[in-house]
This record gives sequence, structure tokens and C-alpha cells, in this order.
Amino acid sequence: MPVVVVPMKSLPLAKGRLAPVLDASGRRALAQKMLDHVLVTLRQAGLSSIRVASGAGNDSDLNRDVTTAARAVEAEGATELLLVMADLPYLDSADIAALIEAGRESAVVIAEAKDGGTNALLLRPPTVLEFTFATHRPSAALHAERARAVGIEPVFVRRPGLARDIDTPADLAQLVSDHAAYHVFRHVA
Repeated sequence: MPVVVVPMKSLPLAKGRLAPVLDASGRRALAQKMLDHVLVTLRQAGLSSIRVASGAGNDSDLNRDVTTAARAVEAEGATELLLVMADLPYLDSADIAALIEAGRESAVVIAEAKDGGTNALLLRPPTVLEFTFATHRPSAALHAERARAVGIEPVFVRRPGLARDIDTPADLAQLVSDHAAYHVFRHVA
């Protein structure tokens, strides 16, 4: 089974793009609720080696934080890494099973977000490619390019639970209407 790393901005910095509709306290609460959901889902999927990788302070850099985590788990002997973003409130254990199953076909599995970003990666070994998150370009395609550059044809997993992250006020409004657990944020809908 892979070692799981869940990248997460520090709570005070999380979900900054929602500032027009949520105050700092609301953004922290939402980020924590989604992180908790992702962690519970990973455990329900039978994964036990789970870490949260969070940047320190205001200079958090997702690529640096994830690279550091990948190197650390590889140095500890892990041969497979599953990165799952912390803002996936629709994630379920079948989504995780689909990622792991796809890992039988390729050493690089990419879960593409609805906007072309990357919401999860399964990598064998953990440092097989350079990360390209948050580059203001669709990172799923960039991760695929990086995989091909090292001779690996990646597999894409496209499932609603992996594609639907919460980045914009419209995403949040949809989440509030979809899930009773998020109705506390209904004032933004």
C-alpha cells in the first residue's frame, strides 16, 4: 500500500480565494472540515500510513512542500506515494480504490481536477517526477508531460469525487446545496 501525503496550506492561509464570501474564521473552519473528511475517507479506504504536509508560515510553496514530503517518505523506504489534496469534500473510498487500481497500469496516476489541475497523484517511486502544482497552468497536463519526459505513460483517473475541489465561491455554493454537513456555510450560497 502507498504512503499517503495530504498537502495542506496552513489553516490561516487556506482557501484565500474564498475571502469574498467567507471571513478568515469561516475559511479555516471549511478547510479543517474538508481535511478531516479526506483523512477519514483515506482510512475508510484501508490506508493507514497517512501524513499531512503543511507549509510553515506565510511562505508556503506547494511544490516545495510536496517535494520535501516525497523525498522524506522515499528516504524512509516507501516505494509508492499517494498525494491527495485536502479540499475534496466529494471524495469517497471508491475514488481511492480507483487510483490504486490504476497504479497497476502505470507508475504515474493523475486525478485531474475539473479545472485541469491535479487533485491526486499516485507515484512509483515517490520522487519519479518534478511537481508542477500552482503554476497558473493546468497542472494535470504538466504532470503528464513530466511523466512522459522520464519515459512513463501516465494514466488519468477522472471521477467526480476526485475532480470536484473547492476553490471558488461558486464551488462553495454548490457544496452547501449538495451536502448537509456543509450547510453551516449556507450564508454564502
